[in-house]
Amino acid sequence: MNYTPTPSPPPNQSILRLHIEGVDELGNDVRLGHFIEKLEALRAALLEVGKLAEQPDAKVDFLVSDLTHSSPAMIELSAVDLGETKAASEVVSDFLTFVRRAGSRTLEVDSRHAKLVRDLRKLVVGRGEKFKRLWLDGPAVAPIQLDEVVAKALEDALPDVVRQLGSVKGVVKKYIGVGDKPYFKLIPPVGGTEIKCVFPIEMLDEAASAVEHGATVEGELKSYEGDLWPHEIAVRSIQIHPADDELPTLSSIAGRAPDATGEQSTIDFVRGLRGEW
Repeated sequence: MNYTPTPSPPPNQSILRLHIEGVDELGNDVRLGHFIEKLEALRAALLEVGKLAEQPDAKVDFLVSDLTHSSPAMIELSAVDLGETKAASEVVSDFLTFVRRAGSRTLEVDSRHAKLVRDLRKLVVGRGEKFKRLWLDGPAVAPIQLDEVVAKALEDALPDVVRQLGSVKGVVKKYIGVGDKPYFKLIPPVGGTEIKCVFPIEMLDEAASAVEHGATVEGELKSYEGDLWPHEIAVRSIQIHPADDELPTLSSIAGRAPDATGEQSTIDFVRGLRGEW
């Protein structure tokens, strides 16, 4: 009887591993704070790749499928689809492609990728101080070293920042009033973007009062060359606008200047104005 072996399933393209080897002074172990810092940067980068994917309706999350605490520490993440659109493998693949191209300096970055580049820089910085080695791999992923070469390439890939004084109108959201640099997010009327607005501690009450209101925020605007909106504002002042239901109606201001038309009726007065146009 002939026996045909069942072919092995293809390697899981949705699994990604991050390895961190600590510095010699700590016996190659990794400090908890440094480990968490790298995980936060990795998560932020992966989520940003998901936002940049060509399938805007896709929702991808990451599960911890394995964890090794001995040196080098390792965490294995499995990308999973939360909706009907299948994009988990695509997000992992796009992330790895971006990292590889950054390291080989074949990456063309515009302002859309600026946040992803910043997140990746947070992931790779600290070699020699916070960790000895850092790399990515997976069942179907050859090791990718995250070293000084990649860090420098990411730094060079960031687009130029233009700084100028100005103001932006929008709706204030996502107020974060803790830490050394409290901030809120400003949503302009068009463009579908969020602007991070960093304000001084002495403006805490004013910033809190602006949440969920329309406002004009003035300060130093930081934008990437060619962008419509700044990505960050160093806030100097906040002008809060009244809500629509707080504005006066036409009927409420009728008769405020009863003698403005002289002896003419309103109709004759308006006709006269039109005749002068």
